[in-house]
Amino acid sequence: MIGGSIAGLLTGQVLSVEFDEVVVIDRDDLDTASSSVRRGVPQARHPHTLLRRGEQILNTLFPGITDELIRHGAVVMPMDRVWWWQHRGYRAAVPDAAPIISCSRPLLECLVREHVEGNGVVEFRTGETVDLISNGGAVTGVCVRDPSGTSTEIKAELVVDCTGRRSRADHWLTEIGYPSPEMQLVQSDVRYTTRVFHRSTSVRTDGAAGYFVISDPKAKKRFGTAMPIEGDRWIITLAGLHGEGAPTDLAGYLSWAQTLPTAKIASIIEDERPIGAAVRYRLPGSEWRMFHRLAAHPSGFVCVGDSVCSLNALYGQGMTSAAVQVVALREALARSDVMDPEFARTFYRLSARAVSPAWATATGADFIYPETRGHRPWPTKMINRYVTKCVVAGQHDSTIATSLWDVANMVKHPTSLLSPSALARTVRYSRRGPLLSYKPITPR
Repeated sequence: MIGGSIAGLLTGQVLSVEFDEVVVIDRDDLDTASSSVRRGVPQARHPHTLLRRGEQILNTLFPGITDELIRHGAVVMPMDRVWWWQHRGYRAAVPDAAPIISCSRPLLECLVREHVEGNGVVEFRTGETVDLISNGGAVTGVCVRDPSGTSTEIKAELVVDCTGRRSRADHWLTEIGYPSPEMQLVQSDVRYTTRVFHRSTSVRTDGAAGYFVISDPKAKKRFGTAMPIEGDRWIITLAGLHGEGAPTDLAGYLSWAQTLPTAKIASIIEDERPIGAAVRYRLPGSEWRMFHRLAAHPSGFVCVGDSVCSLNALYGQGMTSAAVQVVALREALARSDVMDPEFARTFYRLSARAVSPAWATATGADFIYPETRGHRPWPTKMINRYVTKCVVAGQHDSTIATSLWDVANMVKHPTSLLSPSALARTVRYSRRGPLLSYKPITPR
């Protein structure tokens, strides 16, 4: 297996049930229980939210891991204390919804890796995969170059590529005589800047566990998040689309935060002590390699995670998207043998079905901005108008607010917002217009 990040670790855990030996190859040294930021994960210094669906899958693969994260300092964010500003108003509180577990990416990855290492089947090796080994159109292994420069061939019944956006799968498939998949792109030019701050009890937050702020699309293309993480810290990200990016110096960072439609994130930056320097990241947008549309696949090879579908990171769906693909892989393994020519086709169809809702919500949100380029399904404008009404209705009605959270957390399909009851409530409550009160309402 190629790549030992979250997608690779979850895949390794699933494969350890089906195979006697699983080898995970990564450029970084993964044979340590380190919670430091890895060179191969450039986004590790930025916020990573484990959506509810991702948390469910994680606890299925590693029972009790949520409790472990909390013991290591991960913060439970109750949904009636998460303040979400969008379309000129605060979303209604949803106290009955499952809380968000907030922690740093290194902590999460470290604990998952410890579990995978502990199963006794998975072995981690440091090296770079140079090429696939094939025989008669089937992939039978990989050629790996270790840090000393020595190349070694590793035979395998199944090779899984979890290397993310830098995947060379297109090139490898072409080399062994198979077509490369069509790439669907939605270009939104995402830029974000993250700083970590001390989190003290003396700073006034009005009881909020975290903040999510989205500027009015007609005015600005700016976003802000403030989330608590282990070590009594805030991790704050200021982000924008299409050229909007926050500076890294503290004064400029604060000034940029003050342009957001609420003052809460700026007040944390102003009142708390920064820890370390700001870090920037830039992403072209969302990418989906449409493997499920290929007519033929080599046996013994599939791609999982960002190697297949990489989403705009602003919406926090990346790790959960990888997790639902891993569930699809487990289902494909239960249906057919990996040497069956239909195995890859089965997996990619299941995978596409699993990630398509997240793709639709992420890219649909990006298409609110006229500068966004890429494949735009014809009903996108109409859907976005309706979702805007849902968001406004969700500022007054906790039932619609809960539905919005369930869709965002990939627990429910976006079409759930079109049920007769959701339609009726949306029409009824959206007529009230944005909820301009400073504090979100608490439903009775």
